[in-house]
Amino acid sequence: MPTVRPRPRSRRPAARPAPAAAPTASPRLAGAVLAGAALLLAAAGARADGRDSVEGTETNALVEKEHRIALRLDRGHAELVVQRTVHNGGPRRDQALFLLNVPQGAVATGLASLGLKGGRPSWRRADLMEAEAAAARYAELPGLEGSSPADTALLSWRSQGSLALQAFPCAPGQPRTVEYTLRMPTAYREGRHHLTLPRVGTETLAATVVVSAARPGDRLFLDGKPISPGATFQLAQDETDLALAPRPSLALDGAFSSSLLGSGRELVALRIDAPLRLSEPPRNARVVVLLDASRSLPERDGAAALAAARAYLSHLDGSLVEVLTFDREVRPRHGRFVPAARAAADLGTLVLPRRNGSRLDDALARADALLAATPAGLPRRILALTDLRTRSALTPRRLGAILRSGALVHVGVIGEGAPGLTRNEHPFATPVRATGGLVWTARASARPGDAGAMRRVYEEWVRPLRIDRLDVRLPGAGLSQVAFGEQLPEGDGLALLRLHGGRVTRAVLTGELWARPVRREFTPDAAHGRLWSALVFGSELLESLTEPEMAALAFRGGAVSPVTSYVASAPGKRPRTVSLGGGTGRGASTHEGLGGGLGQGGPTGSGSAFDHRAHLRAALQKAFGGCPPGPKSARVTLETTVDEVVDVPAVRLAGRHAAAVRQCLGEAAWSLALPGEFREQLARYEIEVSR
Repeated sequence: MPTVRPRPRSRRPAARPAPAAAPTASPRLAGAVLAGAALLLAAAGARADGRDSVEGTETNALVEKEHRIALRLDRGHAELVVQRTVHNGGPRRDQALFLLNVPQGAVATGLASLGLKGGRPSWRRADLMEAEAAAARYAELPGLEGSSPADTALLSWRSQGSLALQAFPCAPGQPRTVEYTLRMPTAYREGRHHLTLPRVGTETLAATVVVSAARPGDRLFLDGKPISPGATFQLAQDETDLALAPRPSLALDGAFSSSLLGSGRELVALRIDAPLRLSEPPRNARVVVLLDASRSLPERDGAAALAAARAYLSHLDGSLVEVLTFDREVRPRHGRFVPAARAAADLGTLVLPRRNGSRLDDALARADALLAATPAGLPRRILALTDLRTRSALTPRRLGAILRSGALVHVGVIGEGAPGLTRNEHPFATPVRATGGLVWTARASARPGDAGAMRRVYEEWVRPLRIDRLDVRLPGAGLSQVAFGEQLPEGDGLALLRLHGGRVTRAVLTGELWARPVRREFTPDAAHGRLWSALVFGSELLESLTEPEMAALAFRGGAVSPVTSYVASAPGKRPRTVSLGGGTGRGASTHEGLGGGLGQGGPTGSGSAFDHRAHLRAALQKAFGGCPPGPKSARVTLETTVDEVVDVPAVRLAGRHAAAVRQCLGEAAWSLALPGEFREQLARYEIEVSR
């Protein structure tokens, strides 16, 4: 048996020849072709099991001996170079007939036949021709009477997923090897390009595969387990998953092409792959965590905040952390920066008190000052966990003026629930975005069973895990935005294959990593255009193509199609060539810093009999009576958010000893424990008292 050697790279496929007189076939081959056609028709209805069939035209003595595939995985596609060897055990020359059940999406892009030249094995490469001309040429050239037969092969289309391969002659007592090339698209997910293959081969002989990566540094996997280039296995099971992991990078990968069809339409193909990791955690960071300890944050939400902070810190090994709690005052937890693990352990035992006041600005100012004193060049981070229910005097502009250290700030509007994070377009998002961070709606759970999900979700506060506010546009000829959704998570991909009636010259992706703009432009890639000119014949777009468009794509991509076939024929006669965003907008609000309007302190709830003003007046009247002697009347201005006194902006009185009385009455207002009937998001009261 001659040794099967790799064939050289195929030259550019020849195009269809000009019309010519019908060729005259040798009598023996003409009979073989007719017999082969009958066998193919008979076999076409018997392939429900998905197996290939291999038969001889003349006898039953022709059998397949070897089926090998050299599979090369690349980004976005795979190439399978398939070698099939048959042996003719009969007494005379025969024709081998293969009915090939190719994997879903696969397209044939090459054919070669192994014969002898000067007594040595030599590959004869095939030309791509118009299907009818290729069939006629296959019948015309080989098997001249009284001469040494020439090795000839024909690879033709039967249906999407089904090809026919004919090879003549197969000499008695000798092997015969043919080779064809398939290309297939891969599916990108979880940072890997996946190729799913069924069992490949006949009922009695499964294909043996040798796998390699097209690019150095890319890693290979077989059914999820790493393998080395050159690994060999059989495609004997119902489904085999091969995967390629690109070498590590933080950059988007992809390709774009726009292929003219000669009909006024073009084939647009786009692939965009987000890397397995879009970013890395900061190293040796200095971090300040702010915890809202105010009354408006329910106890269960306070416990959720502690759990979220612990999950966040679990990703910051090597960083140093300070924790500040805040209500009306700001209180440091450690008094210095401590290792992240120690800070996280302390949060596991911390119980947040519930006091009046939400001095978020004071807490941010303290955190900013602490970070400004850390060594230059180290990453600086602030994480504030709060309900963002604060006083009316705190506006976005005032908040932005506080942040001067260069620290990146995230604000989590925290609540108890299944772990999850979404962007929040609160008015405070504007100054926070200026730091590179975001305001988030955060749901967190302190249940031990949710610890794994918490750690996964809250990694997104440490490093960006997705491109948000995603927008992909294909400028030109009215084709603009492509509806891919609003996010591209790391490790996921986008793919587009479309027929379009106009010229598209590029694809542009825009979005955000946290608040940092991302833009990537993809310009036409000729190799990608040739690839998808072929792969379109394995796609759903096939039914939308006209025959002239099929021909244009098939000859550009070198693909077997309904209108083209490969024929490997004897030298001397060759066909002549021809060319062919983001979240929701802000709601209307009378208060720039809050999501709701500033109420006037009236009764809340439908049909509520509770008198909020009377309750406040009674409480402050009693406190006023216990203050030092002096003024006989006073007016107290206070703001509430839910059941919390969030601000006491003014205590007005006149007379001797006014300062001491003002301080006494102000402290009394700050100390009020409001009942649950106080439910408004923000309300303002002017309360007059006397004694």
